[in-house]
Amino acid sequence: MVVLLLIFISNRFIGYLADASAGDLSSEVILRLLTLKTLGSMVIILPLALFLSILLAFSRLYKDNEMVAMAACGVSVRKIYGTVSIFSLFIALIVAITSFYLAPWAEEQSYRIQDVEKSSTEFGGIIPGRFTETGNAEGVFYTSEFSNSRSNMQDVFIQTERAGQQVILSSKSAHQIVDQKTGDRFIVLVDGYRYEGIPGSPDFKIINYGQHAMRIEEQEIVQSYRKHRARATASLISSDDSRDIAELQWRVSMPLSVVLLALLAVPLSRTTPRQGRYAKLFVAIMIYVIYNNLLGIGNTWVEDGKVSELVGMWWVHLLLLSGVWMLLVNQYGLIWILKAMVGRTSAL
Repeated sequence: MVVLLLIFISNRFIGYLADASAGDLSSEVILRLLTLKTLGSMVIILPLALFLSILLAFSRLYKDNEMVAMAACGVSVRKIYGTVSIFSLFIALIVAITSFYLAPWAEEQSYRIQDVEKSSTEFGGIIPGRFTETGNAEGVFYTSEFSNSRSNMQDVFIQTERAGQQVILSSKSAHQIVDQKTGDRFIVLVDGYRYEGIPGSPDFKIINYGQHAMRIEEQEIVQSYRKHRARATASLISSDDSRDIAELQWRVSMPLSVVLLALLAVPLSRTTPRQGRYAKLFVAIMIYVIYNNLLGIGNTWVEDGKVSELVGMWWVHLLLLSGVWMLLVNQYGLIWILKAMVGRTSAL
């Protein structure tokens, strides 16, 4: 799980850094967004982690002939499956809580943070050393350097429009202050020049100043479009929308996939000592990729109304369960499996 988390986090982190470098995201919220996205990704990472863990653990037991020793001590296939099932049900419970409650909450919080970022202050997404369009798209801002607290700047350039007239300001330094009475934010330019109008025209002005304050306009927070994975589970249950039904079935499928993949890992892990513990790893990953993609296809079909809600995504789980049954029958035979199910044999 740790390895899979590191892969996911590094991939997400690179994406957020790209957004921050483009000025679409401030660096202060990257860690919060990364934490929320990681929480939501656990519904995908945990089933895969458990699947690979069981596969590698039992493959090692087969390689070292420990499974033969366990069989000689009376440990039956039914007992092994019982132990794996109990553990997988515990993990499935964690995934269910995450899928039904934590993941939608984390997704909604991510949307809220991004909405605030989009409507942040006029200079909220400034990157040092780059000309950046201001939040209201009516001007350009540049600074060569920010302090650690982002309250002080060096070599500031601002081009904006006031009352239909172009205004350009430059200064050696600047800092931000907040009016204690009104709560308004201001950027105070220190030791610079203000240019008003069009150069060459009679009303063109050049003003040298010691300090010049500009009010930073706050923008209204506009709620962005929410995908269905951000909706609460209770609202999905009471909805007749096919997209809501598809999302609900996806959330149910996540804990169900934990149990099914765990059951598949046991017969799939059976190897000979010559094959080694990693012999079935590639096959297992391919099975998971196909299974996960089929779930995605089933989800899309339900959204588009191509299949009945009763069929939904359940055919994918039945397909995987059939694969588990076929592996067991191939390894032990149908008669033996039926006897083991009713407890009439303890042989491995």
